[in-house]
Amino acid sequence: MSEQPTPAAESGVMDRLAGKVKQAVGAVTGNDALSSEGRTQEAKAEAAKKAERLEAEAAHAEREADVAAEQEANRVEQQRLQAEAAEQAEAERIERERKAEEARIAAEVAQREAVADRVEASEQAALSNARAEVVAEQAAAAQEAARTEQEARRAEATAEALDAAQQRLEQHEG
Repeated sequence: MSEQPTPAAESGVMDRLAGKVKQAVGAVTGNDALSSEGRTQEAKAEAAKKAERLEAEAAHAEREADVAAEQEANRVEQQRLQAEAAEQAEAERIERERKAEEARIAAEVAQREAVADRVEASEQAALSNARAEVVAEQAAAAQEAARTEQEARRAEATAEALDAAQQRLEQHEG
């Protein structure tokens, strides 16, 4: 981009030119004061040019510093956002792990309860079977006792019949 000369730059060129003219006229005419004034005016123009250049450099440096500061602020903000995203991701990971652990524990508890229920049902069934066996054994024992008692009565009746028959025989023989 082509820069237009500033009024100060134009003034500096004019002052430098006027200073050279004064120096030349003073040298030709022998007027040392005019030559000295020309050198002073030229030095002043050079100082103004240097000041303008330094101001431009300072403005440029300030713009560069502003850009650098903005870039640094953007970098810091980006780091903050990345840290925030990482923190959020970590919190979500921890929450997922917590829920998974709760689900695992709930499944384990349900499995243990199911095992306990099956064990209890098995024990109840075994107890019912044992009661049924006891009742069956008691019924069988009662039947056996009744049969044994019936056999004992028959044997007793047979013994009484034999005793009676023997007494009759002894009476007939005797």
